[in-house]
Amino acid sequence: MMSFKLPFNTRVPLVEHDASLVRRYYLQTLLRHALAAVLVCGLCVTVPVVYSWWSQGYIAASVNWFYLLPLIDFILMFPVLIAMASSYLGTLREAGTALTPEMISSRPRMTVSSPLDTLGTFELCAETLSGLTLGLALGYPGPASFSHQQFKGRIRIAPPRTLWLWRRMEVLVTGEPGQPTHIEVRRRFGLEFFQVQRGEPWGAVQTVAHHLHVEVKRRHHTLQLARREHELQRAALSAKLSALQAQVEPHFLFNTLANLKYLIRTDGEAAQLMLDHLVGYLQNALPDMRSVSSTVGRELALAGDYLSIMRIRMGERLRFRIDADDAVRALPFPPAMLISLVENAIKHGLESATRPGDLLISAVIDGAALRLTVRDNGAGLSDQPGQGLGLANIHERLQLLYGERASLTVAAPADGGVEATLSVPLPAREAA
Repeated sequence: MMSFKLPFNTRVPLVEHDASLVRRYYLQTLLRHALAAVLVCGLCVTVPVVYSWWSQGYIAASVNWFYLLPLIDFILMFPVLIAMASSYLGTLREAGTALTPEMISSRPRMTVSSPLDTLGTFELCAETLSGLTLGLALGYPGPASFSHQQFKGRIRIAPPRTLWLWRRMEVLVTGEPGQPTHIEVRRRFGLEFFQVQRGEPWGAVQTVAHHLHVEVKRRHHTLQLARREHELQRAALSAKLSALQAQVEPHFLFNTLANLKYLIRTDGEAAQLMLDHLVGYLQNALPDMRSVSSTVGRELALAGDYLSIMRIRMGERLRFRIDADDAVRALPFPPAMLISLVENAIKHGLESATRPGDLLISAVIDGAALRLTVRDNGAGLSDQPGQGLGLANIHERLQLLYGERASLTVAAPADGGVEATLSVPLPAREAA
């Protein structure tokens, strides 16, 4: 307990206790002791009587005087009890503290509110109450004797290696879903009930409640910091994804516009058809250009628009097919990745080849993963100058979104060309 010294000639103003509460305190003190005397003397009378009846078949008259012991004890202890109670009241008055009902109660209680959920609050209380620090703060010689009932939200503590009916505490954690959690700290019934109450039970309850309040506040603050850090990380991730995706969009649009510019000079009808496909593509793509999530169906549709544009330019040299059922098309998928793979297949595989080429896009569910494959029978890996911006961008975005659970593989099939496969984890409900 922290102590301090008052400046010289400084006095704490005396307080007057509530008269009715003082009378209640005196009466309660006398009655508690009288009850204890009756119980003890009754036990002293009962044991000899039972023994005499059991051994000799009659009640010895010599034990009758035991009935006077409670009255004798009460007469002798009356001034002592009054003096002890008066001393406590005087100590409170000099300290400037008014007497309260909790100070004279042997079973006081106190409630602490917790912003945590009921289970988290209970685990925190159990961790705090079983520690050495709280045991020493309560005056125990070591960590408290500890027991708990998690489903009832009840925790009980007592001094270690001591009588089980002495200085026992109980903590009850209650709460409804969506409502604040309440921690009730209370003193359990024990032998100290028969003592002159001098505020020790109330002090113990306050000590436990204070420790729990400090720990709950500290845990809540820690969770808030962790939640804020998580939100900052999400914001940073979203900003980085947007920046990376912004690199992809000009990459596709510039290539398309370059093709359109070429066709305007060479084939006006084909240029008009390409422009129609480009307008249709932009009408579908622009609303979600800054989104970090799309669907397989949307990405396949955008890839189809792009390939239709490229087929206008390449003519019979390009044939393509898209295979995916309706269930797969409805699954979520990151935007702009499939377009990069299709662009690479056209630019590095089919466009540079002198013979007609085929391009196949397929989307299937493989176990707990979604696989999108872009396969061409073009020039192959040996003739490609490198992965370029598109594939490097896909690698980085996959790491940001899924970590090690996603992958991009680029391989050369035995019959020629290139096969690029994107593998991402399925959503939890689909994987289940």
